[in-house]
Amino acid sequence: MFSTIISNIASGDLIFSISLLIATGLFAGFIAGLFGIGGGVVVVPVLYYIFTLAEIDENIRMHLSIGTSLANIVPISIISAFNHAKRKSVDFSLLKFIFISVVLGVILGSVVVSFLEGISLILIYSILLMIVAMQFFFWKDKWRLAPEFPKNIYGHTYGSTIGFLATLIGVGGGAMSVPILKLYNFEIHKAIGTAAGLGTIITIPGTIGFILAGISNDVSLPWSLGYVSLVGLLMITPLTMIGAPLGVRFAHYLSKGKLNFIFGLFLLIMSSRFFIEWISLIS
Repeated sequence: MFSTIISNIASGDLIFSISLLIATGLFAGFIAGLFGIGGGVVVVPVLYYIFTLAEIDENIRMHLSIGTSLANIVPISIISAFNHAKRKSVDFSLLKFIFISVVLGVILGSVVVSFLEGISLILIYSILLMIVAMQFFFWKDKWRLAPEFPKNIYGHTYGSTIGFLATLIGVGGGAMSVPILKLYNFEIHKAIGTAAGLGTIITIPGTIGFILAGISNDVSLPWSLGYVSLVGLLMITPLTMIGAPLGVRFAHYLSKGKLNFIFGLFLLIMSSRFFIEWISLIS
């Protein structure tokens, strides 16, 4: 696979492509720590581009990108949660309460993915990414639903929904859980730290689910386990692990107003790009 990628990149673009991978890894780790999200919204598009160069079957290209992204987020979320926990910004009681429902959502997402065609997964990714992008433009910190997170069936519903959707698009769930936690009166830093812990609960079973889903669908690629590419992990994960602690540090000192707008614009562009990809595949 790796030799195919190299052979398909023009010599003049090789340095740029390597620089793109380095920047992606660092940026993915940074935003994981900064926003409490797993960085998958950055990693998935880049991996999809790489697997396109590698001439991976388009029917499994998106599955491979998402599965590899989930595996990549495992160490990021652990590092991010650990660093936030040192600052007492992780609500472990909530994570304990929501654990089972989140895992059930992840399992359901993994099962659904095994039945989805690549073209359908691209459309779902595009729509969900656009919804995530909108919150960076229009979210109001003053919005509240209740003074505390519901410890009942509604809370479990939130957990299952977050786990399910996060698994479908290969993210740690922070982009969905941080706004929900803020609606229930979580201070921003505690919402981000708790979301990082939630990412660990999502990505470990999610990665296992994508491996098993790929194996059950007879996916056999060099240097891959099911829908998880070991090559993709080797290219990006070490750099994301460097970027995550930096993001955590900035999360506690940086005003994120302009950064929210820039990142939301980036997500909107990525969403539009995948929507165009979907249109080209159905036409």
